[in-house]
Amino acid sequence: MKYAFLVLIVVCSGKLFSQDQFNVLLLDQWNDTSIALAVEDARFSDLWSFKANGEDYVAVGSSEGVEILQVKDKKLQQVVRAAGAFQGYTVVHRDYKTYQNYLYAVCDEGPSTLQIYDTQFLPDSLPKVYDSNAFFTICHNIFIDTLTAKLYACGPNNSGMKVLDIADPIDPILDVDFNNVTYVHDCYVSNDTAFLNCGTQGLHVYDFSTTIPSQIGLIDFYANQGYNHSGWMSPDKKKYSFIDESLGTKIKLCELSNYSALQVDELYAPADYQDYTPHNVILLNKTAFVAYYNLGLRIYDISKAPIKEIAAYDTFEPETNYTLNGAWGISLIEDQNLVLICDRQNGIFLFEFPIDLVESGALETSVSSHPFIDEKSRIIAKDYFNEVGLTFSIYTSTGERIFYQASIQNWMNIPLTLAAGTYIYGIYNSESELLESGKFVKAN
Repeated sequence: MKYAFLVLIVVCSGKLFSQDQFNVLLLDQWNDTSIALAVEDARFSDLWSFKANGEDYVAVGSSEGVEILQVKDKKLQQVVRAAGAFQGYTVVHRDYKTYQNYLYAVCDEGPSTLQIYDTQFLPDSLPKVYDSNAFFTICHNIFIDTLTAKLYACGPNNSGMKVLDIADPIDPILDVDFNNVTYVHDCYVSNDTAFLNCGTQGLHVYDFSTTIPSQIGLIDFYANQGYNHSGWMSPDKKKYSFIDESLGTKIKLCELSNYSALQVDELYAPADYQDYTPHNVILLNKTAFVAYYNLGLRIYDISKAPIKEIAAYDTFEPETNYTLNGAWGISLIEDQNLVLICDRQNGIFLFEFPIDLVESGALETSVSSHPFIDEKSRIIAKDYFNEVGLTFSIYTSTGERIFYQASIQNWMNIPLTLAAGTYIYGIYNSESELLESGKFVKAN
């Protein structure tokens, strides 16, 4: 299914959008110009989406602290602001992660602290339940291995990494003071397997399941190498992609069949990558979502070689000699097919992209030779429509989801008024397995 979808929207997009905007729909943008400007006229840095009380939220780092936005009805609304331990013009980067109903916050400028907030009272309030510099005063990034209840603090006080036990979420305990490498800039950890992005020292993979961590993988010399900045592992644990935060570097993709023989298997980037700098990536099984600084949002099909760019939206339009403006952070709300970008100067962008269709397990499109929509725009029944738990989505050729329905018993009685045009659809069973997908054209 995926390939027909991608071919369809790429063909159509050339008529609809410029080169810097295609196959992704901007739903909303949030910015607050009352927030104090910091270096490079930036107000914002990283972001992290999470759920609280069944609702979607995103934590955004600003020069003043954390901005909490609610994501509802395809809109962004600020609900809470909480002050950082350190604020001001020199604040460049804050980072956030969640565990259970708690939000963890750090800042790479200081003197700062580790702050912990209770999210269960959102959208009304965000009580702070912990604020301490016991472990560090500055910290670049954090990652939480939810399977083991460990928080990995990268670059604490410009050193290696500290691992905190957060089995009691509001009473962290130092588990490992890790200094096997000089500096860990960022990391991704799953069940004690940690991918450490170590700047000029490359990518190190460690097993933290024992008292003394052991190295199980290393890439310290590779093509198109720069400052090893950050990375992400696919949910099926078969791929890992990382970014070098250096001008003119491509994004790297690794197959994870053998950690001891880890290598870069593919490189991918926009056509004009030599003049730009990538920053952060989130990897799914078939798709890579990238915050690409001055180039904004970039989305790639990584399911087969050559890797192709399939969607983009430039959140930072000016051309500047400084290549670290624009899109800094990226986060997904997968169950809503939403992508969030935090642009340093322009705030938060909320996009819709058909993640479920692109990530579906189908490799080929099943297109019925029979009409899919009748003359009254009603969905025509299929043999399996009496199953329980079906879900159904329809997208326009530009990637906007215009119809979604779950747990339908009688599809014949659902009127669906559509304008003339080309559409993409997907029908899934209760196990999220694709039953049928393809495209159809609605005539006048």
